[in-house]
Amino acid sequence: MKGLSNLLRGTGGEYEINRVIGAIGSMAYIIGAHAFVAHDVFWKGETFDVTAYCLAFPSGLGVAVGAIAGAVAIKDRNVAASKVIEKTGAGLRVPADDPDGGKA
Repeated sequence: MKGLSNLLRGTGGEYEINRVIGAIGSMAYIIGAHAFVAHDVFWKGETFDVTAYCLAFPSGLGVAVGAIAGAVAIKDRNVAASKVIEKTGAGLRVPADDPDGGKA
């Protein structure tokens, strides 16, 4: 269980809202999709279409996981870049060198 908990933590070791909400949203999608299938099959009496299920469910889950992974990756990259800028001053606007060498 420690490994799953570490997935929700950021580079600083604390839980991150993007990761936690993404995990909750993905689990809600998994449970919700199966609940709708169960509703159609058991209560409405419709037949289970395995082809439609296999086409819709994994792609929807992939979109949910991919969107959260992308958001977390962009945030982590921006945090890392801001730490480098903070430590080194790199990336700050510095006046360009005079192409004439200071001669007017």
